[in-house]
Amino acid sequence: MSQRTTSIHAAILGGTGYGGGELLRLLTQHSQVSVTSVTSTSQVGRGIAEVHPHLRGFYDLSMTEAVDFDRLLDAERSVVFCALPHGHSGAAADTVLREIERRGTTARATVIDLSGDLRLRNAGLHRQHYPDAPELTDRRAMAVYGLPELQRESIRAARLIANPGCLASAAILALAPLADELAGPVAIDAKTGSSGSGRELKATTHHPTRHADFRAYKPLAHQHEPEILQALGDPNGERIAASFVAQSMDCARGIYVTAHAALAADIAPLDLLERYKRFYASSPFVRMCAEPPTLQDVVGSNFCDIALACRDRRIVVMAALDNLIKGMAGTAIQNMNLACGLPEETGLWTPSFRPV
Repeated sequence: MSQRTTSIHAAILGGTGYGGGELLRLLTQHSQVSVTSVTSTSQVGRGIAEVHPHLRGFYDLSMTEAVDFDRLLDAERSVVFCALPHGHSGAAADTVLREIERRGTTARATVIDLSGDLRLRNAGLHRQHYPDAPELTDRRAMAVYGLPELQRESIRAARLIANPGCLASAAILALAPLADELAGPVAIDAKTGSSGSGRELKATTHHPTRHADFRAYKPLAHQHEPEILQALGDPNGERIAASFVAQSMDCARGIYVTAHAALAADIAPLDLLERYKRFYASSPFVRMCAEPPTLQDVVGSNFCDIALACRDRRIVVMAALDNLIKGMAGTAIQNMNLACGLPEETGLWTPSFRPV
């Protein structure tokens, strides 16, 4: 790996999963970042390329049990990505923050948690949807919800960022421009690829059971539903009557959301499109499409493609993104860029894979 001068040191907690692997892959293209530590509880001592063979030749690091804080903090800016499972990642973020605070380096360090442990501000909803995660009330209160298209300025000043869920990201981006005008029920049909369930083998993601199959799961009980409502400004669902259904697709990557909603008054198609264009005018990774988006146009990229259809008051919004990039690691890097004063496109401006 060639040497380069960087201004940001990064550590990844939980480097063996898909999220950690995707962070490592994307950061190979980031001119300002050096990865200084990658931790694991199960693969300590193994080289990154042993765990992620596609990264052969890009890293000379080995997995460690703990972060090398001396090296991490020896930079203009430091970032820690917590890519551990739900129920563990938030506590790890808290531990890291305590060490950073103890060393007096909080002004130049940011922690980004990729799990759901810090996303929900309401304690009751947090306990209901993440029962295995600790309360961490103070940390959840200080965490900025890290969807750049909605919270860009707050992210710039954040010390702790709660990265959004993948299905939630697509649904929120689909509906955010209409959040104040939605009237009546909102139905969100969210389809996802198998990598969203993580690297560990599960019955529902095992290829023989996933292949040539299609199924819904957690109807009206998915943990991303309150996250979506919270982001749309109605955390308790008092105004937006959302029905969220997640569905498993026979593919590894990708999320496709179709949201059905109604406005209080009729709207013309061109007026609706102009509203979305204005809302996302400063969002480089949201692309408005004339036709329904496709997964092949976004998989492998940090883009979310959105298309619209309307008739009278009825609205259909379609959104597609890569669950491991715009739905996870890409947005985490986008958040890092904002927190470190860089253009948010840095290291991420690349098109999709095609064909997949």
